[in-house]
Amino acid sequence: MVTEHLAQITWSQEQVRRGLPSFAKTTDPAQFDGAPEGSDAWSLVCSFDTAPANQGNPSLARVRFMMENAPHELLRPGATLQLFERATQGYATVKILD
Repeated sequence: MVTEHLAQITWSQEQVRRGLPSFAKTTDPAQFDGAPEGSDAWSLVCSFDTAPANQGNPSLARVRFMMENAPHELLRPGATLQLFERATQGYATVKILD
């Protein structure tokens, strides 16, 4: 069974300007901070109790990797990832809290 982790998502200023997402769940590519260019990105599932549009920036979510062979052990407190933002083609920062 895959463990979900509490995370804080800080959206880019462009995403804030365009409006924060109104969905409750998304799956988008994410890469660990400091990963070499061209390294693997993993599908990160983000579930929100309250949509980011209602939470503001930053937003809280429960996150997990979608694939079983993803590096789940790296999702530990303090880890940060860059999450692809569909609307801006930029990145939000995900910080694992638990």
